[in-house]
Amino acid sequence: MCFTPIVSLSFAVIEFTLATILIVFFKKTYLRDFFAAIIYVLGSYQFTEFMLCTTSHPILWAKLGFIAYSFLPAIGFHAMVKIFKKKINLFWIYLIPFSASLMAISSSNFIINAQCSRFFVDVFFNEGIGLELIRNLNYWLYMTYYFGFIVLSLFIVIKDFFHQKNKIKKLIDEDIAIGITLMMVPTFILIVVFRFSQIKFPSILCGFAIFVAITAFFAVYLESRKKNFNKVFK
Repeated sequence: MCFTPIVSLSFAVIEFTLATILIVFFKKTYLRDFFAAIIYVLGSYQFTEFMLCTTSHPILWAKLGFIAYSFLPAIGFHAMVKIFKKKINLFWIYLIPFSASLMAISSSNFIINAQCSRFFVDVFFNEGIGLELIRNLNYWLYMTYYFGFIVLSLFIVIKDFFHQKNKIKKLIDEDIAIGITLMMVPTFILIVVFRFSQIKFPSILCGFAIFVAITAFFAVYLESRKKNFNKVFK
């Protein structure tokens, strides 16, 4: 589901480097830890694509890649909830990605094939698992979770943007909104539109993920420029 294999490794190295720079060189702030975690997960996803192409266990690495990108909306939404001081039980945030990951790990035929083509990694999921109703329910529940959390995160950021008077904070909101949009639009197109049009389309989600990592890094940089860190999100 990504470019093969050197591009995936290059993106992973860039993202791991960006996240490590945030941890080592940036003062602890509201954004730093959450966004470093998001960038590390993005890098882990890229790394699984590289390992899928270069090892003898492609199915295993395909499952690990699925688990990695399944947690991205939850971590992002968790970050927005904490940063903007919204109240929600973390159990409900992580229930679906945890359940989907457990299904991927426990099912021996969750993924039926994973391979490298000339330019892309192709992963084929077993759409025959379970009864028709249950299968469709699982798919729509997962899609609702994925896009729902992304949309909710974007809504929280935009709402704060229009009520925020601090110029740096407004710029941070704008940067975060761009990063969320870069994740939402290609994900919607590649996962939903091409699924229903019956087109076999290799995902280039990782190409957009690198921009998400960069916008996240820039948001932490902007926050670090604020002299009084404790007042940034008040």
